Amino acid sequence: MYNLKSNIMMSKIEFLREQIIEARNFVNRLISEIPEELWYTIPEGTGSNFAWQIGHLLVSQNFHAITTITGVNEDIKRQIPIARYNKIFNGMGTLHRSVERNFIPASELKEQLDFVHDICLANLLTLNDETLKEPLEPIPFKHPVADIKYEALSWCFKHEMWHSAEMEAIKRALGYPIVWMK
Repeated sequence: MYNLKSNIMMSKIEFLREQIIEARNFVNRLISEIPEELWYTIPEGTGSNFAWQIGHLLVSQNFHAITTITGVNEDIKRQIPIARYNKIFNGMGTLHRSVERNFIPASELKEQLDFVHDICLANLLTLNDETLKEPLEPIPFKHPVADIKYEALSWCFKHEMWHSAEMEAIKRALGYPIVWMK
């Protein structure tokens, strides 16, 4: 893969890491543009709120970029009630895509999102392109889109960008315009 910014060839793992970082930068921009007191508001016509979207990205990144790549992370298990969050924020097969205002403070949810992301990036530094060809770490069900580690990591950033579009719609419905910046 070729990086146009630096004019050098990059490995697949470097490409995936860059994409995961860029997707999160986009989400972080959206987070910075909406007050935390509105995270639990479900605007008409959206069926979701910011808090659920953030929780969903947290559990999704943990699943797609950590658990299926390097196995269950004990630090995440100790710091975050991940089994409980999986039931609330998973979203697979459920139309319920919001959480109640008093579920967890928005600032704490954001800290947990950052915590999982930091572990994801640290894990990626331990991988190489050969690792990406390996089958996923064992999970109790078939992964919805991936059979090998490259596919799971690729889906991770694509999925995050998908949800950033939903977050943008929620933000707009709450009266906050789209802000394009470099």
